[in-house]
Amino acid sequence: MFSLKAFRRDCSGNVAIMFGLALVPITLAAGVGIDMVQTNRSLTILQAATDAATIAAATSGKTTVAEIRVVVEDYLKANGAEWALSELTDIDPQINPATRTFSLRVSGKRNTSIMHLAGVDSTDLGAFAEVKMGGDGLEVALVLDNTGSMAEAGRMPALKTAANDFVDSMMDIEATGAYVRVGVVPFSQYVNVGVSRRSENWLNVDPDSSTTENKCWDTYPNATPYNCRQVPVINDGIDTGNTQQQCDWNYGAPVQQCGNVTNTVTWSGCVGSRAEPLDESIGTISDRYRGLSNVWCVSELVELTDDRTKLKATINGMVTTGETYIPAGLLWGWNMLDSNKPLNIAKPKADILAMGGTKALVLMSDGANTLASYSPYHWGDNPADGPRGDTKMSALCENIKQDGITIYTVSFMVTDNAAKDRMKSCASDASKAFDADSAAALASSFSAIGESLAALRLSK
Repeated sequence: MFSLKAFRRDCSGNVAIMFGLALVPITLAAGVGIDMVQTNRSLTILQAATDAATIAAATSGKTTVAEIRVVVEDYLKANGAEWALSELTDIDPQINPATRTFSLRVSGKRNTSIMHLAGVDSTDLGAFAEVKMGGDGLEVALVLDNTGSMAEAGRMPALKTAANDFVDSMMDIEATGAYVRVGVVPFSQYVNVGVSRRSENWLNVDPDSSTTENKCWDTYPNATPYNCRQVPVINDGIDTGNTQQQCDWNYGAPVQQCGNVTNTVTWSGCVGSRAEPLDESIGTISDRYRGLSNVWCVSELVELTDDRTKLKATINGMVTTGETYIPAGLLWGWNMLDSNKPLNIAKPKADILAMGGTKALVLMSDGANTLASYSPYHWGDNPADGPRGDTKMSALCENIKQDGITIYTVSFMVTDNAAKDRMKSCASDASKAFDADSAAALASSFSAIGESLAALRLSK
């Protein structure tokens, strides 16, 4: 008979029992190891993806968290971390102008595979990367539309605010020790290079003069209007929403009148185009630019400078006049960024590249070309003139980009889709073409350009 004492001495089942009791901690220990390996691998992939996403977001020109999140998500997908999208709970971009840094912190939770058996349902995920606005050389030409249409719908005040803020952002970068210079090229149908440059060897200007002689001319004292009607007031191709009276006239018999007539020739700084193909290029100053007498144009350009006060005074002093000929602004923005005459303040391209820097042209316009590429004057007498200006604009945009200059464009309250497309094509790439339909959008566009302009490098 099997005795109780014998049963107590029988150890044949203890191994199984003990193994069963040990199985849970052994399994949990193995599970912890597996989960930790997976977590560490996930963290490594996430950090690499965050590094790439930070550089991409910082150079994208995007300014809102929602926009930056899209960029980050795209780069997480492209760098093997698509799985993280469902597990990240926070994407926190930060721009610090004082330290010239852009940082990105991502964080979330990763569900465990086995550790949840011990009550640990998730482990923390997180990564941080920071890019420093590096590159010690930046030259920027602001080519700004000052045409008559900019007087409508608050356009000019909005431009002044956006451009002033842009200058502040550039000069704030310079305050950290970088080389930064900004120039301003106001334009309409012509550009004003300033009367102080009258004697430059690249310019041909008639002397100012005043002559008086006796002449006779016809007058029409009996002229009477008829067929009077209200017509829209068009300012540089833009319907202002106002009307004015327009009449046909019966002039009647002419009456001759004679007297002294004074003819005054005055140059106020305006320059026209050189003959083709020089109106698509810079340099070759032996073929001089033509100063246009008795022509009034916009405010004088300001060459590259780090004088914040001077730049803002020029921007605040801008006035609206004339019609749109974008090639004039593009050509002189290009001249401004070139180290040779006629404007030779800029550093040579090789020097800027050695500094890790950038030469950039920012073109802002509110409409299409209404004038043509005639030399030296730009006329607008027929419907073909605008397309002639468009062709010249496209050629200049390509030549400027081929010269290693980055072009940003801002279309401001433009309703003509063809004009928008031309501005977009002029930009160095689609991310550098902005379409602003309000003052707030214009300010945001200039802010995004300012953030995008700095060369960036991974610092942490």
